Amino acid sequence: MTCLAALVACGPAPADPSPNLPGLAQPGALPQLPKDPAPVDACALLTTAEVTELIGDHRVSPQPNLMAGSCTWVNEDTYWSVSVSIGRSGSAADGQLPAESDYGPTEPGPDGIRFAPGGIAEFVLDGRACDLQLVTDLRGDPQRQAAARLIGLVRGRV
Repeated sequence: MTCLAALVACGPAPADPSPNLPGLAQPGALPQLPKDPAPVDACALLTTAEVTELIGDHRVSPQPNLMAGSCTWVNEDTYWSVSVSIGRSGSAADGQLPAESDYGPTEPGPDGIRFAPGGIAEFVLDGRACDLQLVTDLRGDPQRQAAARLIGLVRGRV
């Protein structure tokens, strides 16, 4: 038979219930990015008709707290989608995308667009590094042409 004993400490509770212990995150220890001074309603950058033409009927999922604004349109039957993410102000220094893509190897496209794997197209918009992802049955040049067309629409609306 095993006996377990519980020990109870007597005395006043510590004044600070979360003492500074090495290796433990303290409240407020993680830096918070300031809100972008010029947020963008990414869902307003493409019309329902423009998206429906590529992916069919869809639902819209705004993500206003991601970057300076992000939006995804998803066809729940086919899982085809269009996603637009607008970078934070100043994320494209001197109007250039960062030298290295977060998405792996890239290929240059028209109008400063660069294409990455997975239907991703990166572009600059008013000093912001942005991206658009198009997931459909389109592949190769037709997919890139459709992405470039959507990027042209987005650039014209900000």
